[in-house]
Amino acid sequence: MTLLRTIEPSQAQGDVKAIYKYMIERTGRVPKPVELASASPFFFQNIVKTIQYYAAHPNLDFSLLVLIRLLSSNSCSNDICLNFNRDFLKKQGLDDTEIEKILENPKAADLSKKDEALLVFVLKAVNTPESINKTDIDTLHALGWEDTDIYDAAMTGVNMSALNTMMRIFKI
Repeated sequence: MTLLRTIEPSQAQGDVKAIYKYMIERTGRVPKPVELASASPFFFQNIVKTIQYYAAHPNLDFSLLVLIRLLSSNSCSNDICLNFNRDFLKKQGLDDTEIEKILENPKAADLSKKDEALLVFVLKAVNTPESINKTDIDTLHALGWEDTDIYDAAMTGVNMSALNTMMRIFKI
């Protein structure tokens, strides 16, 4: 149980209930970071807008975002988000052995060269942010990634650490 009063799915009403219903239909459950954000109406709306933004992202496809979240969660020991994204990969047809291979080596994900480069960049950025340089960005640009895509992908990875910290602070 969390240290803060959050809105559990069974107690949700109004807009929160509608968002929870949407999340359950889409993912099978209310993700713990979404439930935690219900403690703050402002940040709840913020996380909802973020989810909606990424769901309609013109260049970062769902599978790539799942992999970014999975591997970034693994990097910061965010087990809640790691398992949530692992379940997505299973729904996409991967088994535990394939997922473990991806966790050991992101290149096992069988992505296009363009997507693989962005995934590897995000992991480098999350794990060793000071190592990022102009060459990294130039490489992504040469593959067709725009600054917005690079930023959005990196933010996805970094958010796994931030969410992990918030969930640990409030014991979710």
